[in-house]
Amino acid sequence: MNLLRPFCAAAALLVGASLVSVPALGAQRALQITGVDHRVYRTSREITLDGRFTEPEWAQADSITDFRQKDPVEGAPGTERTVVRLLATPTGLAIGWSCYDRDAANIVRSQVRRDAELRSDDYVSMGIDGLHDKRSAFYFRSNANGAMWDGEHVDIETGNESWDGVWDVRTSITGDGYFVEMFIPWATLRYAEGDSVMGMNFRRFMPRKNEENLWRAWRRTEGLRFLEKEGIIGGLDGLPRRPRLEARPYVSGESRTAERRYFRVAGDTMLAPGASDASVGLDIKAPITNTVTADITINPDFAQAEVDRQIVNLTRFPLFFPEQRPFFTEGSAIFDFGRPREAQMFYSRRIGLGANGTPVTIPFGLRMQGRAGDRQVGFLAARSAGDQNATNAVLRVKQDLLGRGYIGAMGTFSGTSGRPASTAGGVDFFLPYIVQGGQNLIVLGNAAWSRDSAGGEVGGHYRLMVDYPNDNADIVVRYDRIDAAYDPALGFVQQRGIQRIAGNTQITPRPRRRSRLIRRYEFNLASYDLVWGITGGLDNAAFGVKPFGLQLQNGDRIDTWVRRRYDNPTETFSLFSGVNVAPAQYWWTRAEVQYAGAEARAVKVQLTASTGDFYDGRSTDLTGSLRLRRAPHVLLTLDLQRSAVELPLARFTANTARLRADYAFNPRLNATLFAQWDNQSQRASTNARVRWTVKPGSDLYVVWNSSWPTGLERPILWARPSRGGLVAKYVYFFRA
Repeated sequence: MNLLRPFCAAAALLVGASLVSVPALGAQRALQITGVDHRVYRTSREITLDGRFTEPEWAQADSITDFRQKDPVEGAPGTERTVVRLLATPTGLAIGWSCYDRDAANIVRSQVRRDAELRSDDYVSMGIDGLHDKRSAFYFRSNANGAMWDGEHVDIETGNESWDGVWDVRTSITGDGYFVEMFIPWATLRYAEGDSVMGMNFRRFMPRKNEENLWRAWRRTEGLRFLEKEGIIGGLDGLPRRPRLEARPYVSGESRTAERRYFRVAGDTMLAPGASDASVGLDIKAPITNTVTADITINPDFAQAEVDRQIVNLTRFPLFFPEQRPFFTEGSAIFDFGRPREAQMFYSRRIGLGANGTPVTIPFGLRMQGRAGDRQVGFLAARSAGDQNATNAVLRVKQDLLGRGYIGAMGTFSGTSGRPASTAGGVDFFLPYIVQGGQNLIVLGNAAWSRDSAGGEVGGHYRLMVDYPNDNADIVVRYDRIDAAYDPALGFVQQRGIQRIAGNTQITPRPRRRSRLIRRYEFNLASYDLVWGITGGLDNAAFGVKPFGLQLQNGDRIDTWVRRRYDNPTETFSLFSGVNVAPAQYWWTRAEVQYAGAEARAVKVQLTASTGDFYDGRSTDLTGSLRLRRAPHVLLTLDLQRSAVELPLARFTANTARLRADYAFNPRLNATLFAQWDNQSQRASTNARVRWTVKPGSDLYVVWNSSWPTGLERPILWARPSRGGLVAKYVYFFRA
């Protein structure tokens, strides 16, 4: 652990210096606040969650009723009445939603699984900015079934949906509508000691009308994530200090089948015998202050994490797979630096996962993050054993600047004993503006550098982007330069030694008179991505024009595209099994049509058809998705992709199929089956998972993973997978 000492010392110094301003934070805000939009009703007793508002305190609480439409008629009152009431109990905040509906029989409620997005259903959601800094918030969402979704704020356009808070909800449905009782413990929120207000906003969505209503920030250029217009909720003085400790010990057991390799015609060989083992571990969350938290994980286990999707890669560039492991996904937004999926300084999958995604033991991990005055800080360190045998760390700081903006810095470190460490560091900025007419304008950029463990050449990444993301137009222009030597050990860089100019000009006018059929038109005048080698010469390029697109009032979408592409590989690369592309300059043009059905449909269809040239040949690509839902327990999704490619020297068809089936017994007990197959890897696999939430924060998982080889000259031996394993894991949550 000696390698961690410089980073730990820097983190302690940074946070220690920042925390000097924290005690005065609540008093300072209290002086700045001149008005409160709404006050909570204080009660000395706890409430019973049943979705029925049986306690007399609900009748005494003031009502929030002035909801307005963001869509379809900006600023108009909601077509159905919505009432929100707030109760402050000794242990948490209770939120009561009365969602009246004159057509209650047609309330859409298909989702029950935890963390389902709920976009196909009638749902309510709220944002809580506990620090009232208009920069940080947690989001909580539920539908008429009482399904739970949560996330944390990143910026006006994005959020971290992997965050899982400890909270609870119950619902009821009557002939008047549906009713939701949420309960969020104070310990789940972040607030400054001595503060008496929080920023909040509330939203209701009705899919059959495709109508979105908000209490505040209801303009189309705003929305729930637009914290600048959040409401101010008062009456929150005297809240308890955060618990000294939150702990999640776990115990898990795994039984694996023998790992086998099957020969094409007959027979097989055993690569590893079957085995069973058990493990225990512990996750600890300890507050440093009310606004900064330390998380420690000992021998973490990620059996419950979803598996990666199998993808057929018909390019010469590496694929990006998102992080799925809870320790790394929670609070991950603070470590965002660089262009997502193209040039990220920090990519957490470099820790504890091999090149092929095989897990590597992580004996210990530490994460610290939060807000200290006008500064946001983050620190992550983890030790990986096995083949990696490395100590890894990342340190992040963001200093508030100009309202919602920031200027920041980040550094990463990866090293092993006896070898020089690989390091990377840089500075970045994010400056969002509100210009004339309430339009959004964002300017951001970064400069970063890396150096490998051998002390080689220093490489840099320089980036600048200007974005105009608004209702009637979305225009963005960006420039990147990535040196050939820029290779952060804990990062992801898709292509090096390049300069990139990219952008998008999308115009989305609405009909002058409100149409019963069309919500808005969509035209993309120019979508472009040009990449040059630093030493000169165009490396690859993509151009696109959307001559016509429609978004209908019911949520259906239709788009047409014409695309022009260029690629100039300097080395032969494999396009598909046994099919290579030789070095040359290739130009090709394609036509594409897309259709996406409305989320509210019981049977939702998405189709994309593309045809035209492809390198020195042709291809026809079809992508389809079929989703069937039956309220309130069953959701089936089938995804199919097919690319039929004809080249002068070869022809092939690339196929991918995925099936996901969700069945929920109730919001706290659900099962998922995910099966997939592709003919490039010639592998079929399944991931079956049951999750039972015994109480908020405590979960039992049972997971089965298996895979089989396909493409053999004999039937698939379903009873004898080439690899399989059954895992049972129980996580117990408590606060002290």
